[in-house]
Amino acid sequence: MIRNKIISISFCVSILFLACGSGAANKEQPILKGTISGLTVPALYLIDLLQPKAGPVDTALVNADGTFSFDYKPRMKGFYRITISDNFSLITPLASGETVTISGDINQLVDMNIEGTVDAVQMRDLNDFLRTNAMQGQAMEKEFQQYANTPQQDSMLALLRARFATSEREKITILKALIDKNPSSFSNLAVIEQMPETETDYYVKVDQALKEKHAMSPFYSNFHTKVITISKFSVGSEVPEINLPDPNGNLVALSSLRGKVVLIDFWASWCKPCRRENPNVVAAYKKYEDKGFTVFGVSLDRGKDAWVSAIAQDNLTWTHVSDLKFWQSAAAKDYGVSSIPFAVLIDAEGKVIGKNLRGAALQQKLAEVLD
Repeated sequence: MIRNKIISISFCVSILFLACGSGAANKEQPILKGTISGLTVPALYLIDLLQPKAGPVDTALVNADGTFSFDYKPRMKGFYRITISDNFSLITPLASGETVTISGDINQLVDMNIEGTVDAVQMRDLNDFLRTNAMQGQAMEKEFQQYANTPQQDSMLALLRARFATSEREKITILKALIDKNPSSFSNLAVIEQMPETETDYYVKVDQALKEKHAMSPFYSNFHTKVITISKFSVGSEVPEINLPDPNGNLVALSSLRGKVVLIDFWASWCKPCRRENPNVVAAYKKYEDKGFTVFGVSLDRGKDAWVSAIAQDNLTWTHVSDLKFWQSAAAKDYGVSSIPFAVLIDAEGKVIGKNLRGAALQQKLAEVLD
């Protein structure tokens, strides 16, 4: 469950990203121009994604041959949207003095040609990959549905989960390669949002590469705030103390578990993703409890009955604490928790060795540390 969320530039894979590079400012130089054969609408409209409900910032008339151009001159580079058809929109970073050229057919917009800048090519490559990745996911889902409610359902689910995990690892590798190719590209603000927050090094890499040139950009500013939160629990850092009541009203300090590898697990009885993740944590606890692993559950519940009931229902037999103050929990504020489940794994000395490790990833890390 998400409580707060910064402006996002993540979009579904059917929407095309592109970006633009540098060029000399020229009064006659359009910021975006193109030719879309078969385009029948009289005009296209440019929407600033910082204020999408404010209406268009520019209008481009469409000529009989499908050509159009936008002459808007933004104060600084930002993300803009142009809706080309009922089911296709173009999302593009634009800046004064830069031009992106697009061309294609109204019936084959996913194959649109994009030219003019390094950013444009990078975003084209990103979307080609995301589209392929989404199709693979849909194919796996369709394959599983063939075995739904059959004796093979459980075995197929385990197999597809393994294949999905492999696909996700490959996805991260490809996204990293895109960033490494052009670390200072503004379009990396779109690329990085496709990566999990556990890839802290790459979030920091993009942040450092963009901060000098784009420090005044609201898009960068929002991303920078996110990076600060992510980096707060980078590997090797120390975590704040937590000292809250357990279900019996006795204060229990996180530091009392020093000497063990501890998963600090923020959750709540009302949080469905948390409850779905609990069996994975239980499995890890049972496997590694005798090797020095434990869990320190911090609940963001508001009522004791619901909290205690969920502990019993999910068989969570480790240490639990809560001040029952919902999002106003002292521990949640100290840890900058804006969504749950949220978890930090610390070593026997109380230093971070992982964050938001779920399912097999948690057991893999525990195997590295304890086996």
